[in-house]
Amino acid sequence: MGLGPREKLALKYVLAGVFWLGVAGIEGILMRARLMGYIADFYTPEEYYAVMTVHPFVGIYGWAYMAVMGAFYYLVPVVLKKDLYSERVANISFWVMFLGVLITWLSGFLFKFSALYTLYWPLPVLEYPPQSTLVFSVGTIMIFASILAFFFNMFATIFLPSRGAGGAGYVAKELLTLAFNLDKLKAKTKGIKEYLPRVYSYPVFVVGVFRGCVDTTLNAFVMAGVSLLLGIYSITSLIGSQIPATLIDPLIYKNVFWWGLDLIADGNVLIFTAAVWYFLVPLLVGRELFGESVVRSVILADLVLSLFVWNHHMLADTPQPFVLQIQGQLFTWGELITMGLTMFAVLMTIWYARPVKYSPALLAIVLSILGYAMGGSAGILQANYAMNRFFHNTQWVIGIHGHIQLLAGLSLTIFAAIYAAAPLITGKELDRKLAYWSIILFFVGAVIMGLAMGVAGVNGMLRRTLYFNGEYFEYMAVAMVGALMMAAGYLTFLYNFIKTYGFKTILSIFK
Repeated sequence: MGLGPREKLALKYVLAGVFWLGVAGIEGILMRARLMGYIADFYTPEEYYAVMTVHPFVGIYGWAYMAVMGAFYYLVPVVLKKDLYSERVANISFWVMFLGVLITWLSGFLFKFSALYTLYWPLPVLEYPPQSTLVFSVGTIMIFASILAFFFNMFATIFLPSRGAGGAGYVAKELLTLAFNLDKLKAKTKGIKEYLPRVYSYPVFVVGVFRGCVDTTLNAFVMAGVSLLLGIYSITSLIGSQIPATLIDPLIYKNVFWWGLDLIADGNVLIFTAAVWYFLVPLLVGRELFGESVVRSVILADLVLSLFVWNHHMLADTPQPFVLQIQGQLFTWGELITMGLTMFAVLMTIWYARPVKYSPALLAIVLSILGYAMGGSAGILQANYAMNRFFHNTQWVIGIHGHIQLLAGLSLTIFAAIYAAAPLITGKELDRKLAYWSIILFFVGAVIMGLAMGVAGVNGMLRRTLYFNGEYFEYMAVAMVGALMMAAGYLTFLYNFIKTYGFKTILSIFK
């Protein structure tokens, strides 16, 4: 099996992502076992909270981001029939990203940095040794630097007519014009009634990619700024001239932090997922996307909404202005409409293509839609001022909304892309029977685990909290069954991949 540079690049990112998914899975199983009252002799509270801190960074940036970056590095040039702007930048940023995730993981594993993924001010710079905070800062800065290199490569590949033509200013102008349909707005101000925005000249998949990358860019800048701030405080502490933590207002910091962080879930996850569905489903069923002219506007609406939803994370913060809390509810409900329209367009495409043969990729997409429906519905319940008072900071939030949406929804979308793209890249299809088992085990396991965590939350189990005596043992035992089913699905996928392509081919990808 001969692989070109573009194919090797894509597979390298995807396989690295699969590796980090395994690491995140092991972390989750260990935390679940600790909550059941096991492994307490060698798994201390300090280690538990350190793992809980790095767990989402490994899962989101190690698994989801690296897999998505690999898929888009391959698919965007193929769809546009263009070369990637810079394979050299993509290859360098791969190692920066991988090492950044590794260093971030080590900040918890070795240095016991355990400020939790929320990093609320001034907790990280007052309660933890500056060495551990600095290691975390270095790792996350590397992650976000690699992500910025990714969006640079995507924008340049999409918008530059050829390498060397235009420049950064040209790309930025094209991005803003097409991402927000500014050319149509300009036409209306000039009295031009019939005007088709230039965004329609791009495939809908590519439109989803560059509109999602707007959120990616903003997220990376904000989170890199937070990491830089932590690094500055750590360095000044190490040299003996500590900057007062009171220079940073905790409420303003929290608003900026959540605005940036939430662009991952409510911008990147939903828009990138929609883009992948819009590309894969018509390809798999052999029919044009239902309502394509409408879904382009849906993606735009999703982008605009994603810029204003962060306040749903702060409904329980009494210092937060009430008007912002109301805004957080309203814009979150708007995302219910955009995601619902996305699901409707995809399902109608499948409906009109009947009879449909469910390949592993198509099965994964349908199940991912179901996962998003469950996790998204839980999120809408939380995005209510009164309901949030009950659900906030419980396992409901991270179980049903977080894990089901990220595992049954996002992760199965990524696996669908892998199952669909692998034959295109390698010329050889993965074993279908094993693929079906892998997808079903992973989906059912994710739902069982998420629901068990959610029900425990309804009964009072807090998130970000270690219980020492197995107080919620029954719920965590069921969640462990789900986690082990996901592990079985993951291992089935690995076995299938190695069986199909062999160790020699896999090793050659990283040479």
